[in-house]
Amino acid sequence: MRLQEVERGGSFGNRLLFGFISTVSGMRLPDAARIVMYHKDFYGELMTAWTQPAMRGESNWSVGERELMAAMTAKWSSCAFCIQAHKGIASRALNKLLVEAALDNYQAADLSDKLKAMLGYLEIVIRQPDNLTVSDGETLLQSNVSSQDIEDALAVATLFSITVRCADALNFAMLSEKDSERASKRMLANGYAFKKTKLSGHPDHHKFAGTLRHRIFEGPGVSDKIIRQKVGKRATGGPAIDPPFDELALNIGQAAYKITDEQVANVVKATGSEKATFELIIAAAVSSGLYRWQAGLKVLKEVLHS
Repeated sequence: MRLQEVERGGSFGNRLLFGFISTVSGMRLPDAARIVMYHKDFYGELMTAWTQPAMRGESNWSVGERELMAAMTAKWSSCAFCIQAHKGIASRALNKLLVEAALDNYQAADLSDKLKAMLGYLEIVIRQPDNLTVSDGETLLQSNVSSQDIEDALAVATLFSITVRCADALNFAMLSEKDSERASKRMLANGYAFKKTKLSGHPDHHKFAGTLRHRIFEGPGVSDKIIRQKVGKRATGGPAIDPPFDELALNIGQAAYKITDEQVANVVKATGSEKATFELIIAAAVSSGLYRWQAGLKVLKEVLHS
């Protein structure tokens, strides 16, 4: 973890909570949990409010298929931490050999034609969102993937496109094999919520996406929202901004695994605050994820109205 305030939990209450959870679970609290519990009114609460129904709520995609989509998103983004995490969960929900085969070559794996078609679309969304075409959308619909199925899968890819960028920018610590098994078992059973929640009806992904965007780019924070907006735009190919924010935003948007300790330290120095730096990292990651959400939906809308 590159930000020590996030590592410790920030508030005194969080520090006690992190210690208690680690003691009870018998393992260090994973960094994926730390970032949603730290400064959670800015990011964690809204992120989990969308992730839980997207991953465990009503959908024609099974839990295992959604976890495989998350693992594939991590692979396409070169995020070692998230590959490990979602490979583990998907393997418990589906089959370990099947998941390994899919991660190696999903087109050759023993997956349904519908899932292969969806993964083909998601791969373009994650790797080259600007290259999506109406033809890609038409191919997907011809494979008996409904518009709702597409939205559900896009939500998964969007959420974990955000998460992989956070994981690499903040340098999440890899789990031991034993701890990874424990975490996978817990995540499959409980999902992504802070506490047990009752899920009913189909998740309104559009509402969740809009609420998250508004909070990150229009809501209050330690950092100036104008800087957050500039960082977000730069992460998706917008105009250059002042250093050291420019380099951080570009790397998070294009290849977050290339982020270095020095780059993050330079932003901490410029902002004078680890919490402000956390907000800017989140802004770049959220902007990158939601850019892909919009790109995938734009093509779908064009196909449906053509």
